Amino acid sequence: MPTPPLIQPVLILGGGINGAAVARDLLLNNVPVCLVDAHDIASGATSRSSRLIHGGLRYLEYGDFALVRESLVERERLLRLAPQFVQPLRLFIPVRRRFGGLTRAGLKFLGLDRVAWINRLLARFGNTSGDRSLCVTRLGLWLYDLCARSRLLPSSAAQAIGATDVPHVDSHGFRWLCSYSDAQMLHPERFVVALLDDARQIAVSNGTVFRVLNYHRVRLESGRARIVSVDDGTVRHEFEPTLIINATGAAGDRTLEQLPAASPRLFAGTKGSHFVTFHEGLRNAIGPHGVYAEAADGRLIFVLPFGAGVLVGTTDEYFEGDPDQAVATDVELDYLVQLVNGVFPSVGLTRRDITLHYAGVRPLPQTNSTTPAAVTRRHAIVRSTAGSLPVLTLIGGKLTTCRAFAEEVADRVLAELKLPRAASTRDRPIPDREPFPADDSQPDCLHATSIPLSYVRRVIDREWVVRLEDLVERRLMLIFQPRLSSCTLRQLAECLIAARGSAISESESSVSQLVEEYRTRLRNIYGRIVRDDG
Repeated sequence: MPTPPLIQPVLILGGGINGAAVARDLLLNNVPVCLVDAHDIASGATSRSSRLIHGGLRYLEYGDFALVRESLVERERLLRLAPQFVQPLRLFIPVRRRFGGLTRAGLKFLGLDRVAWINRLLARFGNTSGDRSLCVTRLGLWLYDLCARSRLLPSSAAQAIGATDVPHVDSHGFRWLCSYSDAQMLHPERFVVALLDDARQIAVSNGTVFRVLNYHRVRLESGRARIVSVDDGTVRHEFEPTLIINATGAAGDRTLEQLPAASPRLFAGTKGSHFVTFHEGLRNAIGPHGVYAEAADGRLIFVLPFGAGVLVGTTDEYFEGDPDQAVATDVELDYLVQLVNGVFPSVGLTRRDITLHYAGVRPLPQTNSTTPAAVTRRHAIVRSTAGSLPVLTLIGGKLTTCRAFAEEVADRVLAELKLPRAASTRDRPIPDREPFPADDSQPDCLHATSIPLSYVRRVIDREWVVRLEDLVERRLMLIFQPRLSSCTLRQLAECLIAARGSAISESESSVSQLVEEYRTRLRNIYGRIVRDDG
């Protein structure tokens, strides 16, 4: 066993995908870590994404081959090292016309599509459509295959509308379907828990300090970090960090102000909204595949299989304000429903078919671009200081490249601390947590589910659960359960209160209050109405 270095922990602010991946990499290299989040782990953009593990086909339009190649390499790595979380997904692109769009595609590739006089010239000659033709789509997919060189996934192809085993898109509006391979991570929330659990196991084996404190904030005073509970203001931990990593995503500028650390504005996040529906007709129309379609104005939409339901997204608009308060608006939801019906007109989807919706803010860099889609998706690290403490702020990042980004951050930290790299995550499998039980013969189960209460109690005990929302939204994933009921919420609230050492018979009012407050949260944030079934 290697001897851990005699240094104070690195303080990681933010328990999303990037913060968790960095913590794991640092601990593997014998660097102690204290990870703090003002909310729950994986509660930001990680849990409000499109849940795709993809190479970034869209990035090719802007000539970002380096990002595409890195993403495709990491996609292959995740398929190999975390097959319990990442599954292959075949995506289909509906195409209306055989030729056209090459001029606009070339201008976008060269970055000239944002030049005003060029757009006016195109408009004068009637070349304003963003609709990609078959030839442009096939060219892009050929480049994508060339970058991927995948041994695990099949190459792209083109099929006629109506072919067997393809999505049933509008045969009048579209003539071809182009397909390509990517992957999907249904529950990145569970993936973050697995990363942190692996980090905990590494820390135990190395004898290295590792703490996870969700629902806590940090106060810096003369180089010391005081970790304070957001609920009661109690100081739970205090130490002198060697370095701070700002992994708070789109809230990164606010975090720098609160430390404080002098820095120019670094972020200009964009909001992506999604919804989940259990509309049977739409689920049957896409089958086991996903659809990546384009609106007449060039905006894009994903229609993805999501268990028994369908996940639809996304929008891409600049967002100002607190990222934690981002919600899907009526305008966005109407827009997404309209796009779905444009691809699948026979389905007749309406707003009433939406079971829940969510919105996340992408931690993109400050830019002068007026087009959110054109903002680079590359990740970056910016160094500043809070007093004498170095602060590394993480910009960008996504599910697909979380490991590579964490490796880059860890290398910077090791260089700051003048420590050698001892190990790499490149070939380290992601361990699976205890799988969800599927035995509904047990009498002691959550109402309307097959999850035993004994399993719920173990999750509360082992997976940093503090609030009811942690269980429903990010541990048991019940928020996506079509039969979620108030009785289920009550059982979970009882488990939580019992875990705190209170007798349920003495906490009836607390249980009712927890349930009612959480039903309000579900309605306001997710548009989810939980039925009262007694």
